[in-house]
Amino acid sequence: MSQEKTKNPIDVEKAKEVAKSPKGKIGAVISVVVILAVVGTLAFLFNKTDSPDDYEYTSTTTDVTITGLKNKNLESLNIPDEINSVPVTKIGANAFESCTAVSSVKLPNSVKEIGSKAFNGCSSLKDISFSNSLTTIGAAAFENCSSLKSVSLPDSVTKLGAYAFDNCPALSKVTLSGSLTEIDQYTFNKCTSLGSIDIPDSVTTIGGAAFLDCSNLKSVDIPTSVSVISTSSFENCTSLKKLDLPNSITNIPSSAFAGCTSLTKVEIPKSVTRIDSFAFARCTNLNRIDIPLSVTIVNRKAFDECPDLTIYGVKESAAHRYAVENKITFKEL
Repeated sequence: MSQEKTKNPIDVEKAKEVAKSPKGKIGAVISVVVILAVVGTLAFLFNKTDSPDDYEYTSTTTDVTITGLKNKNLESLNIPDEINSVPVTKIGANAFESCTAVSSVKLPNSVKEIGSKAFNGCSSLKDISFSNSLTTIGAAAFENCSSLKSVSLPDSVTKLGAYAFDNCPALSKVTLSGSLTEIDQYTFNKCTSLGSIDIPDSVTTIGGAAFLDCSNLKSVDIPTSVSVISTSSFENCTSLKKLDLPNSITNIPSSAFAGCTSLTKVEIPKSVTRIDSFAFARCTNLNRIDIPLSVTIVNRKAFDECPDLTIYGVKESAAHRYAVENKITFKEL
Protein backbone atom coordinates (compact mmCIF):
# COMPACT_ATOMS: atom_id res chain seq x y z
CA MET A 1 0.00 0.00 0.00
CA SER A 2 1.25 3.47 -0.80
CA GLN A 3 1.76 5.90 2.10
CA GLU A 4 0.02 9.27 2.17
CA LYS A 5 2.47 12.13 1.56
CA THR A 6 0.33 14.61 3.52
CA LYS A 7 -1.84 13.75 6.46
CA ASN A 8 -3.82 17.01 6.19
CA PRO A 9 -4.09 17.98 2.55
CA ILE A 10 -5.24 21.56 1.83
CA ASP A 11 -8.72 21.86 0.36
CA VAL A 12 -8.16 24.66 -2.16
CA GLU A 13 -11.81 25.23 -2.89
CA LYS A 14 -12.65 25.42 0.78
CA ALA A 15 -9.84 27.93 1.35
CA LYS A 16 -11.27 30.16 -1.40
CA GLU A 17 -14.68 30.05 0.22
CA VAL A 18 -13.20 31.08 3.60
CA ALA A 19 -11.32 33.97 2.02
CA LYS A 20 -14.57 35.24 0.46
CA SER A 21 -16.49 34.97 3.71
CA PRO A 22 -16.90 38.02 6.09
CA LYS A 23 -14.51 36.46 8.61
CA GLY A 24 -11.89 35.95 5.91
CA LYS A 25 -12.14 39.54 4.73
CA ILE A 26 -11.77 40.85 8.30
CA GLY A 27 -8.69 38.70 8.83
CA ALA A 28 -7.13 40.03 5.64
CA VAL A 29 -7.79 43.61 6.70
CA ILE A 30 -6.23 42.98 10.13
CA SER A 31 -3.15 41.49 8.47
CA VAL A 32 -2.73 44.56 6.26
CA VAL A 33 -3.11 46.90 9.25
CA VAL A 34 -0.48 44.98 11.23
CA ILE A 35 1.94 45.08 8.31
CA LEU A 36 1.46 48.83 7.84
CA ALA A 37 1.96 49.44 11.56
CA VAL A 38 5.23 47.48 11.55
CA VAL A 39 6.47 49.28 8.46
CA GLY A 40 5.55 52.66 9.98
CA THR A 41 7.35 51.85 13.22
CA LEU A 42 10.48 50.75 11.39
CA ALA A 43 10.40 53.87 9.22
CA PHE A 44 10.15 56.01 12.38
CA LEU A 45 13.00 54.22 14.11
CA PHE A 46 15.41 54.30 11.22
CA ASN A 47 14.56 57.69 9.75
CA LYS A 48 17.62 59.95 9.95
CA THR A 49 16.14 63.19 8.66
CA ASP A 50 13.54 65.31 10.37
CA SER A 51 10.14 66.81 9.66
CA PRO A 52 7.98 69.19 11.74
CA ASP A 53 6.11 66.17 13.09
CA ASP A 54 9.31 64.95 14.78
CA TYR A 55 9.32 67.79 17.32
CA GLU A 56 7.52 68.34 20.57
CA TYR A 57 6.55 71.95 21.14
CA THR A 58 4.39 74.48 22.93
CA SER A 59 2.62 77.23 21.06
CA THR A 60 0.93 80.57 21.52
CA THR A 61 -0.71 82.68 18.86
CA THR A 62 2.62 84.39 18.17
CA ASP A 63 5.43 81.98 19.14
CA VAL A 64 6.43 78.33 19.05
CA THR A 65 8.96 76.87 21.50
CA ILE A 66 10.57 73.55 20.60
CA THR A 67 10.58 71.44 23.77
CA GLY A 68 11.74 68.02 22.64
CA LEU A 69 12.33 65.40 19.98
CA LYS A 70 10.04 62.45 19.38
CA ASN A 71 12.46 60.42 17.30
CA LYS A 72 15.70 60.09 19.30
CA ASN A 73 17.44 58.41 16.34
CA LEU A 74 17.52 61.52 14.17
CA GLU A 75 21.03 62.59 13.18
CA SER A 76 20.34 65.83 11.30
CA LEU A 77 18.05 68.51 12.66
CA ASN A 78 16.82 71.22 10.33
CA ILE A 79 14.59 73.12 12.73
CA PRO A 80 11.46 74.42 10.94
CA ASP A 81 10.97 78.20 10.86
CA GLU A 82 7.28 77.79 11.63
CA ILE A 83 4.76 75.20 12.76
CA ASN A 84 1.09 75.62 11.81
CA SER A 85 1.97 79.05 10.39
CA VAL A 86 3.33 80.25 13.78
CA PRO A 87 7.07 81.17 13.90
CA VAL A 88 9.51 79.04 15.89
CA THR A 89 11.33 81.55 18.11
CA LYS A 90 12.90 79.48 20.89
CA ILE A 91 14.61 76.18 21.59
CA GLY A 92 13.41 75.40 25.10
CA ALA A 93 15.42 74.34 28.12
CA ASN A 94 16.63 70.71 27.92
CA ALA A 95 14.89 70.32 24.54
CA PHE A 96 17.52 68.06 22.98
CA GLU A 97 19.51 67.15 26.08
CA SER A 98 21.38 63.84 25.69
CA CYS A 99 20.17 63.28 22.11
CA THR A 100 23.37 61.39 21.37
CA ALA A 101 22.49 60.56 17.75
CA VAL A 102 22.28 64.20 16.64
CA SER A 103 25.37 65.21 14.63
CA SER A 104 24.26 68.45 12.93
CA VAL A 105 21.80 71.23 13.68
CA LYS A 106 20.57 74.13 11.55
CA LEU A 107 18.54 76.84 13.20
CA PRO A 108 16.18 79.04 11.16
CA ASN A 109 16.42 82.83 11.32
CA SER A 110 13.21 82.90 13.33
CA VAL A 111 14.95 81.46 16.43
CA LYS A 112 15.98 84.17 18.91
CA GLU A 113 16.81 82.12 22.01
CA ILE A 114 18.40 78.81 22.95
CA GLY A 115 17.39 77.75 26.45
CA SER A 116 19.58 76.34 29.21
CA LYS A 117 20.93 72.83 28.58
CA ALA A 118 19.10 72.74 25.24
CA PHE A 119 21.82 70.60 23.61
CA ASN A 120 23.66 69.46 26.73
CA GLY A 121 25.22 66.04 26.30
CA CYS A 122 24.71 65.80 22.53
CA SER A 123 27.93 63.84 22.28
CA SER A 124 27.80 63.32 18.49
CA LEU A 125 27.06 66.96 17.61
CA LYS A 126 29.78 68.26 15.27
CA ASP A 127 28.17 71.19 13.45
CA ILE A 128 25.75 73.88 14.55
CA SER A 129 24.49 76.64 12.28
CA PHE A 130 23.13 79.55 14.30
CA SER A 131 20.39 81.91 13.16
CA ASN A 132 21.18 85.55 12.40
CA SER A 133 18.41 86.62 14.78
CA LEU A 134 19.76 84.72 17.78
CA THR A 135 20.26 86.94 20.85
CA THR A 136 20.56 84.55 23.81
CA ILE A 137 22.35 81.26 24.48
CA GLY A 138 21.38 79.90 27.88
CA ALA A 139 23.47 78.37 30.63
CA ALA A 140 25.12 75.03 29.74
CA ALA A 141 23.34 75.06 26.38
CA PHE A 142 26.13 73.06 24.69
CA GLU A 143 27.87 71.65 27.74
CA ASN A 144 29.38 68.18 27.27
CA CYS A 145 29.09 68.26 23.46
CA SER A 146 32.27 66.25 23.14
CA SER A 147 32.38 66.17 19.30
CA LEU A 148 31.68 69.86 18.64
CA LYS A 149 34.63 71.26 16.67
CA SER A 150 33.85 74.88 15.80
CA VAL A 151 31.48 77.64 16.81
CA SER A 152 30.75 80.94 15.06
CA LEU A 153 28.37 83.17 16.96
CA PRO A 154 26.53 85.83 14.94
CA ASP A 155 26.84 89.45 16.06
CA SER A 156 23.19 89.36 17.10
CA VAL A 157 24.14 87.33 20.22
CA THR A 158 24.29 89.57 23.30
CA LYS A 159 24.08 86.95 26.06
CA LEU A 160 26.23 83.82 26.42
CA GLY A 161 25.30 81.93 29.56
CA ALA A 162 27.57 80.33 32.14
CA TYR A 163 28.91 76.88 31.19
CA ALA A 164 27.62 77.42 27.63
CA PHE A 165 30.42 75.36 26.04
CA ASP A 166 31.85 73.78 29.17
CA ASN A 167 33.69 70.51 28.61
CA CYS A 168 33.71 70.52 24.81
CA PRO A 169 37.15 68.92 24.36
CA ALA A 170 37.07 68.86 20.52
CA LEU A 171 36.23 72.58 20.21
CA SER A 172 39.23 74.12 18.44
CA LYS A 173 37.82 77.24 16.77
CA VAL A 174 35.57 79.90 18.28
CA THR A 175 34.35 83.17 16.78
CA LEU A 176 32.62 85.31 19.38
CA SER A 177 29.82 87.78 18.73
CA GLY A 178 30.85 91.42 18.44
CA SER A 179 27.90 92.32 20.66
CA LEU A 180 28.89 90.33 23.75
CA THR A 181 29.65 92.32 26.89
CA GLU A 182 30.55 89.39 29.15
CA ILE A 183 32.11 85.96 28.88
CA ASP A 184 30.36 84.28 31.79
CA GLN A 185 31.82 81.85 34.30
CA TYR A 186 33.00 78.46 33.02
CA THR A 187 31.89 79.32 29.47
CA PHE A 188 34.83 77.49 27.84
CA ASN A 189 36.06 75.45 30.80
CA LYS A 190 37.92 72.29 29.72
CA CYS A 191 37.87 73.13 26.01
CA THR A 192 41.20 71.38 25.71
CA SER A 193 41.57 71.75 21.91
CA LEU A 194 41.06 75.52 21.86
CA GLY A 195 44.36 77.01 20.68
CA SER A 196 43.54 80.73 20.51
CA ILE A 197 40.72 83.14 21.18
CA ASP A 198 40.07 86.70 20.02
CA ILE A 199 37.92 88.53 22.52
CA PRO A 200 35.86 91.27 20.81
CA ASP A 201 36.20 94.85 22.03
CA SER A 202 32.58 94.83 23.16
CA VAL A 203 33.50 92.59 26.12
CA THR A 204 34.05 94.27 29.49
CA THR A 205 34.10 91.24 31.82
CA ILE A 206 35.75 87.82 31.71
CA GLY A 207 33.99 85.65 34.28
CA GLY A 208 35.38 83.23 36.81
CA ALA A 209 37.01 80.12 35.33
CA ALA A 210 35.85 81.21 31.87
CA PHE A 211 38.86 79.48 30.27
CA LEU A 212 39.84 77.18 33.13
CA ASP A 213 41.80 74.09 32.03
CA CYS A 214 42.05 75.16 28.39
CA SER A 215 45.33 73.33 28.23
CA ASN A 216 46.02 74.01 24.53
CA LEU A 217 45.34 77.76 24.66
CA LYS A 218 48.53 79.40 23.41
CA SER A 219 47.39 82.98 22.86
CA VAL A 220 44.57 85.23 23.93
CA ASP A 221 43.87 88.75 22.74
CA ILE A 222 42.39 90.76 25.63
CA PRO A 223 41.19 94.18 24.39
CA THR A 224 41.29 97.40 26.41
CA SER A 225 37.51 97.24 26.73
CA VAL A 226 37.99 94.52 29.37
CA SER A 227 38.05 96.01 32.85
CA VAL A 228 37.40 92.84 34.87
CA ILE A 229 39.28 89.54 34.83
CA SER A 230 37.86 87.18 37.44
CA THR A 231 39.04 84.40 39.73
CA SER A 232 40.61 81.48 37.85
CA SER A 233 39.72 83.02 34.46
CA PHE A 234 42.78 81.45 32.79
CA GLU A 235 43.90 78.98 35.45
CA ASN A 236 45.76 75.90 34.18
CA CYS A 237 46.13 77.21 30.64
CA THR A 238 49.37 75.30 30.51
CA SER A 239 50.26 76.22 26.89
CA LEU A 240 49.78 79.98 27.30
CA LYS A 241 53.13 81.51 26.35
CA LYS A 242 52.33 85.17 25.84
CA LEU A 243 50.14 87.39 27.96
CA ASP A 244 49.44 91.02 27.11
CA LEU A 245 47.31 92.52 29.86
CA PRO A 246 45.29 95.61 28.89
CA ASN A 247 45.82 98.97 30.57
CA SER A 248 42.18 98.90 31.67
CA ILE A 249 42.16 96.35 34.49
CA THR A 250 42.74 97.39 38.10
CA ASN A 251 42.96 94.02 39.82
CA ILE A 252 44.47 90.61 39.06
CA PRO A 253 42.30 88.29 41.16
CA SER A 254 43.01 85.04 42.93
CA SER A 255 44.32 82.24 40.70
CA ALA A 256 43.59 84.25 37.55
CA PHE A 257 46.69 82.83 35.81
CA ALA A 258 47.67 80.10 38.26
CA GLY A 259 49.19 77.00 36.69
CA CYS A 260 50.09 78.71 33.40
CA THR A 261 53.32 76.76 33.23
CA SER A 262 54.45 78.06 29.81
CA LEU A 263 54.50 81.71 30.84
CA THR A 264 58.03 83.08 31.12
CA LYS A 265 57.49 86.85 31.31
CA VAL A 266 54.60 89.11 32.35
CA GLU A 267 54.34 92.89 32.46
CA ILE A 268 51.71 94.24 34.82
CA PRO A 269 50.05 97.40 33.38
CA LYS A 270 50.13 100.67 35.32
CA SER A 271 46.36 100.58 35.76
CA VAL A 272 46.65 97.66 38.21
CA THR A 273 46.61 98.44 41.92
CA ARG A 274 46.26 94.96 43.41
CA ILE A 275 47.52 91.41 42.79
CA ASP A 276 45.59 88.81 44.80
CA SER A 277 46.59 85.50 46.36
CA PHE A 278 47.76 82.76 44.00
CA ALA A 279 47.28 85.06 40.96
CA PHE A 280 50.36 83.55 39.29
CA ALA A 281 50.91 80.53 41.55
CA ARG A 282 52.42 77.40 39.99
CA CYS A 283 53.69 79.32 36.95
CA THR A 284 56.80 77.19 37.20
CA ASN A 285 58.63 78.72 34.20
CA LEU A 286 57.85 82.35 35.01
CA ASN A 287 61.25 84.00 35.39
CA ARG A 288 60.36 87.69 35.14
CA ILE A 289 57.46 89.88 36.19
CA ASP A 290 57.45 93.66 35.98
CA ILE A 291 55.31 95.30 38.68
CA PRO A 292 54.70 99.07 38.51
CA LEU A 293 54.51 101.48 41.44
CA SER A 294 50.72 101.68 40.98
CA VAL A 295 50.42 98.23 42.59
CA THR A 296 50.00 98.87 46.30
CA ILE A 297 48.87 95.39 47.38
CA VAL A 298 50.50 92.05 46.56
CA ASN A 299 48.69 89.40 48.56
CA ARG A 300 49.98 86.26 50.17
CA LYS A 301 51.30 83.58 47.81
CA ALA A 302 50.54 85.62 44.70
CA PHE A 303 53.63 84.00 43.12
CA ASP A 304 53.65 80.73 45.07
CA GLU A 305 55.68 77.91 43.48
CA CYS A 306 57.45 80.11 40.94
CA PRO A 307 60.97 78.85 41.70
CA ASP A 308 62.96 80.89 39.14
CA LEU A 309 61.09 84.19 39.45
CA THR A 310 62.72 87.58 39.53
CA ILE A 311 60.49 90.54 40.41
CA TYR A 312 61.28 93.83 38.69
CA GLY A 313 59.94 96.97 40.31
CA VAL A 314 60.55 100.14 42.26
CA LYS A 315 62.52 100.03 45.50
CA GLU A 316 60.41 100.35 48.68
CA SER A 317 57.26 99.53 46.70
CA ALA A 318 54.71 96.81 47.46
CA ALA A 319 56.49 94.62 44.90
CA HIS A 320 59.83 95.16 46.65
CA ARG A 321 58.38 94.33 50.08
CA TYR A 322 56.72 91.18 48.75
CA ALA A 323 60.01 90.00 47.21
CA VAL A 324 61.94 90.55 50.43
CA GLU A 325 59.30 88.87 52.62
CA ASN A 326 59.13 85.82 50.34
CA LYS A 327 62.86 85.63 49.55
CA ILE A 328 62.36 86.24 45.84
CA THR A 329 65.08 87.91 43.77
CA PHE A 330 64.30 91.60 43.21
CA LYS A 331 65.74 94.00 40.65
CA GLU A 332 64.97 97.67 40.16
CA LEU A 333 63.37 98.78 36.95
